[in-house]
Amino acid sequence: MGDKVEDIGVKLSDEAIAATKQLMADVPEYKAKLLRLYLDGKGCDGFYYGVTFDQKEDGDLEFSQTAEITLIVDPDTIDFVRGSTINWVDDERGKGYLVDNPSHNKFRGKFYKRPKWHRLREQKRLAQAAANND
Repeated sequence: MGDKVEDIGVKLSDEAIAATKQLMADVPEYKAKLLRLYLDGKGCDGFYYGVTFDQKEDGDLEFSQTAEITLIVDPDTIDFVRGSTINWVDDERGKGYLVDNPSHNKFRGKFYKRPKWHRLREQKRLAQAAANND
């Protein structure tokens, strides 16, 4: 099974594709980067998601969205975002990417006790500590 968008079920909406292309046109350094979907934290109600332009890291999975846009997801995140749609909003909530994950509710509550989530949190904590020491 290859690294195709259909394999993981994560996709960008038409609005998100248009906004991404516009951002790439407006911010030259974004042209050399890929679009990353990541977990930004977890609360009682489930995960907080993030989408940003970033460089590919070892182990990242790549999923072509269009000829110009490639989505990257790290291997620990992929299991939690399958079936998600990345939308673009510009309304009373703000302006930016919004991740709609139909499986979001199954990651609520004490799910944080699962080993995979603990490993991901520890990696993030160590990376932040290293960045703060630079």
